[in-house]
Amino acid sequence: MKPNLFFAIAALTLLSGCGAARISFNILTPAPITVPADIQTIAVIDRSLPENTDLNRLEAILTMEGPKQDRAARQSVMEGLKMSLTNSTRYNVIVTSEMFIGSSRGGVLPEPLPWNLIDEMAAKYNADVIVCLEAFDSDFIIAGAKIPSKESPGAEAGGVANINCGFRMYWPAQRMLADEYKFSHTMTWRTGGPAILAAINTLKVKNDAINNASREAGLAYGQRITPTWYRVSRDYFKKGGGNHDLQAGARMMQLNDWDRALDLLKKATESGNRKARGRASHNLAVVYEILGDLYTAKEWTVSAWGVYREKKSRNYGYILTNRIIEQENLKNQLEK
Repeated sequence: MKPNLFFAIAALTLLSGCGAARISFNILTPAPITVPADIQTIAVIDRSLPENTDLNRLEAILTMEGPKQDRAARQSVMEGLKMSLTNSTRYNVIVTSEMFIGSSRGGVLPEPLPWNLIDEMAAKYNADVIVCLEAFDSDFIIAGAKIPSKESPGAEAGGVANINCGFRMYWPAQRMLADEYKFSHTMTWRTGGPAILAAINTLKVKNDAINNASREAGLAYGQRITPTWYRVSRDYFKKGGGNHDLQAGARMMQLNDWDRALDLLKKATESGNRKARGRASHNLAVVYEILGDLYTAKEWTVSAWGVYREKKSRNYGYILTNRIIEQENLKNQLEK
């Protein structure tokens, strides 16, 4: 058995006690919403230009935003969205230079664009759907500044960047909105140093914080509509009951040698005491999950907990059950 997916490369973290350790690997999870399989090519446009330019200029003065900061932040949203979507094999993505007037407030969406304009954009970019950033707003607050003193010489400061966004996905073939979503994304930071209290008042620090938060907001929306890779960790056992096959199998797991790990761990389930068999069964479940065989992994947790009473396998079985359900959803999302 030779794994052909990169997420089968796992990293190990040792835990204390009970011969336990932890192994980490990547899994692909389905998006919160399922976009129909007919949708393959996405064109992204910016429809968040503020309508009231005078009010927007006044807000920039009051909030001390730098020149063109609002436009740079909107571009960061688009960069984050593109990054999220292009990292997936699900879509062909075209980030256009199209810009239209929308809403100056991220929590308020304007009226949907007319379908004749959507048809024009879809034909121009040969796209199945048009994803619009329809509303955008940002603010930055300095929080928790600590002035140095004799008792506490270190200067510290923090800030909060808040981004309000609104997106729509127009599906012209069906004359429907495939998605409509508005949300807030907040990032906090904290740092220290002798010049930090002066630095936090500069426009560059605020602008950088807003741009970073905006990029993450774009990533967040992309993860809403496309499957995303996540890193997970699982407990496994390095030893138990003095069983040498279990110990050797665990070492093969550390080397990512899954074929040998499976052979040794299966031997451990056929000999030794109850503890060794239960722990070997649990480890087999972990290996099969890494290899992507969730059903076989689930069966080994049934043996580990149901037959040999290995406590860690009970909750692990619930995790695998949820993953099996997710995989069915993921399969539907990735079908073309």
